[in-house]
Amino acid sequence: MSTPIDEIPFFKGLSAQDLVSIMGITRTIHFEKDTNIFNQDDPSNGLYVLLKGKLQIYIRSGHIGGTAKVVATLAPGQYVGEFGLIDGENRSASVKMLEEGEVLFLPSLAFGHIMDKHPQIADAVCGFLCDRIMSLPKLKLTSGKAALIREKRVKPDLQNMKTLCQIVREFNRQTAVKEKG
Repeated sequence: MSTPIDEIPFFKGLSAQDLVSIMGITRTIHFEKDTNIFNQDDPSNGLYVLLKGKLQIYIRSGHIGGTAKVVATLAPGQYVGEFGLIDGENRSASVKMLEEGEVLFLPSLAFGHIMDKHPQIADAVCGFLCDRIMSLPKLKLTSGKAALIREKRVKPDLQNMKTLCQIVREFNRQTAVKEKG
């Protein structure tokens, strides 16, 4: 049986030792039905992997008391918060437990320390982010540094990873605005 962490795309292919290091900083959290795990605009604090239950990801319209739009429903093994794990930006959506369940929580601060001690983890995460950017439909990278992303030659430090996350987040925001219009 595999651990939930090795199912996350940017951890695939890591050694058992690296996965054990990551699992060593996680904790399991139980949530009751209809409990919000976090809310849109909350500070990011880490990654959540659903172990048991069902999660709903939703966003609220721009005004207080605005209607909620369901973005996705997650089943066990799926995760939320991967960009917040790295870039620390506020949450872009709310996440609610639809039924009683459990999540595996990987805190951002501890993950940053793990990446410092295990450069191969930072390499894997950086490579995943480069692949993610290159897979975005209709994204045109025109900067002279675009080749670094295409060829996965971005130095795997936290600042560069934050920049890569910002590219994906900005693309997602622009796409959402176009869908509204």
